[in-house]
Amino acid sequence: MDLINSLKEISTAERIADVERRDKGYLIEGDFDGSVTGYWVRLDESGAGIVTFNNKEYVTETIGFVSVPKGTAIELSFADGTYYSKY
Repeated sequence: MDLINSLKEISTAERIADVERRDKGYLIEGDFDGSVTGYWVRLDESGAGIVTFNNKEYVTETIGFVSVPKGTAIELSFADGTYYSKY
């Protein structure tokens, strides 16, 4: 029971901190909500994935290790200040 109470307290504190960041404008927001369909372009020299969505290129952390051809539809998501691409 102590574990459950501790987890509830942590969850509440995280929600309060998130509301305060939003209220003060400190929350980093992406260009879209949730996930969208983007199109694969290439890997850059650092290994980051380059994806286009609405005629804009996004530098992404890739989730997956499969090679896909340019133009392949992929899932583009934003979380905690980072864009992710998944195929």
